[in-house]
Amino acid sequence: MRKVTSTLVAAVALVALPHLALAQRARAAAGGPKNEIGVDLGAAYSHTGSGCTTDCGGLGIGTPVDIRWGFMSNGLLSFEPRFSLNYLSGPNAGGGHLLVFNPDLNVIYRMKKSTARRGMYLTGGLGLAIANTAPSGGSSSTATQLSLNGGVGKRIPMESNAWRIEGFLRYNFENSGKGVPSSFDIGARLGMSFWR
Repeated sequence: MRKVTSTLVAAVALVALPHLALAQRARAAAGGPKNEIGVDLGAAYSHTGSGCTTDCGGLGIGTPVDIRWGFMSNGLLSFEPRFSLNYLSGPNAGGGHLLVFNPDLNVIYRMKKSTARRGMYLTGGLGLAIANTAPSGGSSSTATQLSLNGGVGKRIPMESNAWRIEGFLRYNFENSGKGVPSSFDIGARLGMSFWR
């Protein structure tokens, strides 16, 4: 009797296991993705505000070292830490180099019938601009600026991923203690999003 019972339990488990796995997968799919991970390529016009005495504007193009890690939610709002890294060398950096690291925390608001994988969104956030300069023949210095940013974007689905296009505005506040003037950037990002 014990053999029959154990064989029957094993047979029921083998029959039920695939159905339980499919039900769990369907629940996970209905809940949506938990994270949106992305890499962007960007271009922006930058203008230096207070304290600028010479050429105060220029066009910059970022490399794909602009990384996003979004924490998706079932509601309209989600949070997204972003990290970008910019490096300049040569005449544009006083003959030496300029390295800028920008960690940001943004809120994303999905518009109208948008989902986590497609549609329009608005974004806004708070961040830092941490710049290290080392002019040719001079000593290295580091300064930090508080920054605000905002933008509007769209996710365009492509199989299991999505293209993401975003127009943005970023304002860096003046750091008078370090002699760093205020500045603003107006630009666009194009990137890919992946979900997990």
